[in-house]
Amino acid sequence: MTKNILITGATSGIGLALIEPLKAAGFLPILTGRNAGKTADLAAHHGVKFYTLDVADPTEILRVTQQISDDLGPLHALINNAGIWLEGDFEKYSANDIKAVMDTNTMGTINMTHAVLPDMLKRGNGTVINVVSTGALYTRKSISIYAASKWAIRGFTGCLENECAPKGVRVMGFYPGKIASNMYETAGVERDLSVAMTPKTAAEMLITMLKDETMVWSQISGRALKDYV
Repeated sequence: MTKNILITGATSGIGLALIEPLKAAGFLPILTGRNAGKTADLAAHHGVKFYTLDVADPTEILRVTQQISDDLGPLHALINNAGIWLEGDFEKYSANDIKAVMDTNTMGTINMTHAVLPDMLKRGNGTVINVVSTGALYTRKSISIYAASKWAIRGFTGCLENECAPKGVRVMGFYPGKIASNMYETAGVERDLSVAMTPKTAAEMLITMLKDETMVWSQISGRALKDYV
């Protein structure tokens, strides 16, 4: 049976780095992203399927996940990877800034899971991995809304882990430290990414979590050694 793996935010960073390792491990990656042209080009390059999807839109989530089910059959796993960064003093954020982060990082993850979980529970197998952040494991200045969006998913993931494991479905959280991706640049923030974990390393950790279906990997975190300096 084909093991379909749906990846959100698949056009850069961890999502992009997952494509070839997933294929090598015998999985079929299904790419999603907001940029239709970029997602289509990547899918063609890697020989996989793609769907345009903005996880901040709950109506679009329902439409696209149903289309994927109709086209390709059941999902073996969902990797909730889409996310955006926001940094700065809380009082300087606009209401739109706050809404964008919460709609993508928090509600996007929750709504994607809500869309695919019932079928997994009905079958009695499946995996959801939420790419969270070490920002959900500690607090520091300048990331109040980003941290809030990820702390919410930490709680959501932990509760579903306990709720779904007895039913044969694994819900797990991956908590990476700084990743060498364009997330910071997109948010207009400068970062020294020479000390960051590579997306390839993060992808390898996720593949390990996916492959052993006898294990529920709870709050798996990883951070580059140089990131502690």
